[in-house]
Amino acid sequence: MLRRASNAEIPGPDGGLFARHLKAYEAAPAEYLTWCNREYGDVFRFDTDVVVVNDPVLIQQVLVRTNRDAVPNANPLRGGRFPGAEQTGRWMRARQEALAVLRPAALPAHLPSVSRVMETDLRALEGEWFDPAEQGWRFCLRAFLSLYAPHPSPQLEDALMDSFTVTAAASLDRVPNWWPSRARRRIEAADQRIRDRISSMLDGDAPPENGAAPPTLLHILRNAPEPVPSDVAHGAAGMSALGAIGTMGGAWCWLLYYLAAVPDAFERIRGEVSASEWETVCVAPELALPYTYSFLLEVLRVRPPAWLLGRDTIADIMLGAVRIPAGTAVMFSPYLLHHDPRYWTDPDRFDPERWNGDERPHVPHAYLPFSSGPRGCLGAQLGLSVLLLAAAQLATGYDLDVPDFQQIGTEFGPVLLPTGMKCRLTRRPAAASG
Repeated sequence: MLRRASNAEIPGPDGGLFARHLKAYEAAPAEYLTWCNREYGDVFRFDTDVVVVNDPVLIQQVLVRTNRDAVPNANPLRGGRFPGAEQTGRWMRARQEALAVLRPAALPAHLPSVSRVMETDLRALEGEWFDPAEQGWRFCLRAFLSLYAPHPSPQLEDALMDSFTVTAAASLDRVPNWWPSRARRRIEAADQRIRDRISSMLDGDAPPENGAAPPTLLHILRNAPEPVPSDVAHGAAGMSALGAIGTMGGAWCWLLYYLAAVPDAFERIRGEVSASEWETVCVAPELALPYTYSFLLEVLRVRPPAWLLGRDTIADIMLGAVRIPAGTAVMFSPYLLHHDPRYWTDPDRFDPERWNGDERPHVPHAYLPFSSGPRGCLGAQLGLSVLLLAAAQLATGYDLDVPDFQQIGTEFGPVLLPTGMKCRLTRRPAAASG
């Protein structure tokens, strides 16, 4: 018989916000959540209004109810949780507008320009030691922006980077929503610059687009049959770009890490790419470069950049035999799912070959590098294509040096990142002469 439960009745560690369990979590987030999962089960209370779920079927139930019984965890520095129906409607309209260039069918026409931007940015990194986390955010943002406008302004790029950087840093602060702070003022200032630049581009300050090139998001918004409200246009461009920076920047770091850490795989990718047709890569990368594609899937399994996600309930929901009250933050971790031996065989082993069989290598819903449901990652397919193009360019054009692997750690922050990692790209002689 199903029972009604308050959050206090759901098993979990004792104590509130400043209790000992919070310090244990901050010291080793993934290890502590794994311990709680073993100790309390697949649905456990982490705090008075925070519940963690580590069952793929239950997580999927939460995700498919997004916009109905739950909403995405909003930035706590800007208005708190629980947006209303009107705000949710605007978000969904913005997503629909952005889908015009982000849907899989639209990507082949755009990927050549994305590839050219990435080639230029990789050349700029040649020969110098760099921290991939410091370079990855802007590297991925510039690749994405080529879908938004034919000549995105440096001011828009800088405003997006500033907004992402300060928001990521501020997400670590535990201050009340109403408390004034320098971080909040910086976020608001960066957001205003984003809106100003997008408005200027929409109002006609952008150069005309080449009619032979695929339409960018700017062109679609400016030429919509019905006028697009300014807040929807800002959301379509700004929201989707900001959402991509963290996930794709983190994935870029781990791509470099595993290319260097598994040299045999790097050589295999190099041979596969050299024998492929780039036109086919842009149309169906998973078919043109099957091993490289499997390699990327495995990178995102072992090190999912969005390692901790969540939804806020706006209605009571049932998770198994437990009722989760409205007003609860339901959190789940793709990282925990991807390393759980109940759902994967030998999950701690990096093995791209696991993706090459006829059967999927996991139980249903246990692979969530980009979330899922109505508010899943808008640019998931684009992200995979960008990573695949980056792997292809790195393999054919460069030798990659990453020293002192034993000193590289993992930071479980807003984005999963390697720490203490340095890279150097050296142009391959054959690529340089070509």
